[in-house]
Amino acid sequence: MIKLKLGISTCPNDTFIFGALLRNDIKHSFNINITLDDVQFLNEWAIKNEPDVVKVSFGVYPEICKNYKILKSGGALGFGCGPLLLSKKNSSIKGLKNKKIAVPGKNTTAFMIFKKFFPDLTDNIIELRFDKIIPAILAGECDGGLVIHEGRFIYQNYSLNKIIDLGSLWEERFSCPIPLGFIAVKNELTYLADEINASIRSSIEYARNNEVKTYEFVKKYACDMEDNVVKSHVGLYVNEYSMDLSRAIKSISILLHTDSYVFV
Repeated sequence: MIKLKLGISTCPNDTFIFGALLRNDIKHSFNINITLDDVQFLNEWAIKNEPDVVKVSFGVYPEICKNYKILKSGGALGFGCGPLLLSKKNSSIKGLKNKKIAVPGKNTTAFMIFKKFFPDLTDNIIELRFDKIIPAILAGECDGGLVIHEGRFIYQNYSLNKIIDLGSLWEERFSCPIPLGFIAVKNELTYLADEINASIRSSIEYARNNEVKTYEFVKKYACDMEDNVVKSHVGLYVNEYSMDLSRAIKSISILLHTDSYVFV
């Protein structure tokens, strides 16, 4: 079997997409050494050129494009699924001027989009794991925070103010889905791209047809275990672009300011 060092996040969309592949519920020819971790860890891991196949943010693409190509399947793009800027004490963008804002990593797409729209708010940034940002806002350790993943579904439980929905802003400005993450494959393994893509698509199809087993696996890793949160997360982030993100060429080109990237 072909050995692959694979990295994905613990977020529901990734474990939903890759679960059947990791559990060998579908036929494939890979011997997978799996690492599940935070997306910023995976971004930094890819910068080191260590994983063979890895889920990363589009925000890190400029730093890894010499070593990796973009797989067509397994990515995260869509409508209504962008990062949210939250605050406890403030209720407007102006109120966060020169204030401390937590972000889920400087290589994340969330931060890339934040910089694109609000460059004057990036002077006092702190980096935190995505699941530590809401607690930090509540504890007063920062004045605002950029939340991704499950955070967008649960922030109202903590009476936090939604300052801006960056996904909605992106859609209004560009009339296309917001590109968040993709699966990167090492250049020397692109000959396996068709097989890896096919395995990812088969894994997604299995997950959709075997929801009970799938969600048992997903909830082992989810930060929020409530069924409605997990299923809402998957419903937003696992979509037609997860099967083939090359349909979103316009979105990716706008974000990366280039058409020179390569899909495999």
